[in-house]
Amino acid sequence: MNKKIIIAIVAVVVVAAIGVGAYFLIGGAGAQKMEFADTPDVLNKVISTYAEDKTFFAMGGDGSTPVDEGKAGLVNLADKENANFILHTTDEILANVAEAASYKHAMNENIFASAALKLNDAKSAESLITSLKTEISETHWMCGAPEKFVVFSVNGGEYVVYSFGSADNVDYFKTQLTTALGESAVLVVEESLAQ
Repeated sequence: MNKKIIIAIVAVVVVAAIGVGAYFLIGGAGAQKMEFADTPDVLNKVISTYAEDKTFFAMGGDGSTPVDEGKAGLVNLADKENANFILHTTDEILANVAEAASYKHAMNENIFASAALKLNDAKSAESLITSLKTEISETHWMCGAPEKFVVFSVNGGEYVVYSFGSADNVDYFKTQLTTALGESAVLVVEESLAQ
């Protein structure tokens, strides 16, 4: 075969693969969507499915509006410095976020941390996820480091939900999220953060 034809075929396959990935990330035609009261409700639907022996002392929200009843809470996005600290985001990431919620182990987020971000525009989900992955993987952790990181696109990119921490806790969260949110959630990142 001619070299130019082979290169053209490879290019078409790569473009098609990228298109299929984006299609599933933003929730292709017919994707199930769920209704949520607010952004904490996304995480609370997951947390409510936890078996009693899998729960731990956890808190949601932020310092100004903490939720210590084992539920997720809103993060004040107006306080960008604090929001970036809690969510492991940057100002660039927050610019695409309309509302955010957090739910973390109360003593050590290296054990478990999760967040849900409601996006201003679902089309920004892919670039936001890439930035988020970079930000978390490049964080210099004190007292150890999280072992695993997962990110889901929910409702076709309307929400981005992520978790990091011990592999066991993140795997359990992933399983429960898939159970609670069904086809509305698509796993887009799953990787080890082990150094």
